[in-house]
Amino acid sequence: MNMYLIGKVVATHGLRGEVKVLPDTDFNRFFVGANIYTTEHHLVIRSVRNQKHLLLVAFEGLNRLEDVEHLKGLELYTKDEPELLENEYHFSMLVGKSVYVSNSQQIGEVESVVIVPQGHLLRIKTVDNRFVLVPFVNEFVKEISDDGIWITPIEGML
Repeated sequence: MNMYLIGKVVATHGLRGEVKVLPDTDFNRFFVGANIYTTEHHLVIRSVRNQKHLLLVAFEGLNRLEDVEHLKGLELYTKDEPELLENEYHFSMLVGKSVYVSNSQQIGEVESVVIVPQGHLLRIKTVDNRFVLVPFVNEFVKEISDDGIWITPIEGML
């Protein structure tokens, strides 16, 4: 079963077992009753509330500061895969895919997805070990399948 990274515990908060979580997901993964995992723990959310760009999260059975101190710095995961609409993708679905130009010549592989204020960029490691950034928009990304990603670059992009 796949595990999806959804955030990281950045600090403890108060004396009642809350932690500050920096969420790393476009989906609502943090709600009362949600099952959350670290590499060593299975946790169930008891409460959650917003604090600026962070979430204050409490887990069932962890009611004191001493109960949650060991969670600081840990990444949080879920096993639940949200329903995706047509033309929606998890970043993990794109990373590692081969990238081709329209004539089916392979130019490289998606190394990561970069989030910028204007949207998302595919960071592609080319076959000659360079890195290029391609905006993840319909003008450039023409097709995504199990076999790879086909793009139509403009002059100078690659």
